[in-house]
Amino acid sequence: MSDEKTEATKKTQHDKISELIKRYTRHKNVKLVHRGNAAIFCALYIAKQLGKEKIIIPDQGGWISFKTYPGMLGLQLLTVKTDDGVIDLDDLAKKAGKNSAFIVTSFAGYFAEQPMKMISEVCRKNGCLLIEDASGAVGDETLCDGNHSDIIVGSFGRWKPINAEYGGFISAAKKEWFDKNNDVFSMTNHYPEYDALLAKLDNAPLRLKEMIAIAERVKQEVVRELPGIEIVHRESRGLNVIAKYKNEKEKQSMIKYCERHRHEYVECPQYIRLEEKAISIELKRERTENTRAAPRQAPLVD
Repeated sequence: MSDEKTEATKKTQHDKISELIKRYTRHKNVKLVHRGNAAIFCALYIAKQLGKEKIIIPDQGGWISFKTYPGMLGLQLLTVKTDDGVIDLDDLAKKAGKNSAFIVTSFAGYFAEQPMKMISEVCRKNGCLLIEDASGAVGDETLCDGNHSDIIVGSFGRWKPINAEYGGFISAAKKEWFDKNNDVFSMTNHYPEYDALLAKLDNAPLRLKEMIAIAERVKQEVVRELPGIEIVHRESRGLNVIAKYKNEKEKQSMIKYCERHRHEYVECPQYIRLEEKAISIELKRERTENTRAAPRQAPLVD
């Protein structure tokens, strides 16, 4: 294939990818970037250019760069209380203001759904910019919704539902937020394997539903096999399953459960999961087919 045809094919695929993301996010403005963290940095950069001085983050269940990037941009960092990762709306209302932006993941630690519509109502009432990290929710029917979130970011990394192993995106309600910040976007160019990403994006809604269904089955299984173990936000949708333990015996029973069923797991407390003694069953790392990784304590990378 000639270079001209190759470039034309890439442009067509790029446009299809952008249109899919626009459909999923309900935002008309989308940019592809080289990784999810780049999208987060761009979102916080836009917040600063809009005059925001404070970045609000959840006290747990967020992402690592939520804590590190605001300081790099000279922004003040505030934390909002949560109920085991799920946002305390009253505390958010106290801290949200016209000089602030709030960044939150669609699923707290990938294990519990955030009330994004209610979060949006609080933010809009207080003039606070809302940034949603929808890496775990692209293609969902209620989350990753630009009708609620001003900016949406996402990753296509190895352990994400759209696991293209490279790249990410940022979408926004207003085109001028992109047009006025081309300097930061020029540093985040995206060169993906378009075929792989397009196929995974196209399949995103189905894969996400499968992953949520697997998490629900595992919750039911834990209840049957380990009576008395507390599953965090048992009734909430999520991709991972987190169970608290009160003592070493309960901890070991959870680890043995993971080994028996060949699930990877992470020990908490961990900011990006739960800041309490718990075991996070890392289901989002597993394939939806009937193949699983060898059971082990997984390194905490997403």
